[in-house]
Amino acid sequence: MSQQETPKLEDLFESIEEVIAKMEEKDVTLEESFSLYQSGIEKLKSCNEILDGVEKKMQMMNAQGELQDF
Repeated sequence: MSQQETPKLEDLFESIEEVIAKMEEKDVTLEESFSLYQSGIEKLKSCNEILDGVEKKMQMMNAQGELQDF
């Protein structure tokens, strides 16, 4: 994936689930847990950015159901 390509929300959710599963493993070290936590938080931030963008677009829809630039 290129730097300019935005990941899909579904892909981010899947990778967050993988992070959670890894954190729940019994043999994960504290250092690994912190690293996984940080990775999960970054993925959640990306999810929030995507959802914020969608919300802004929805708010800009006019009465005819067309998107308006803001």
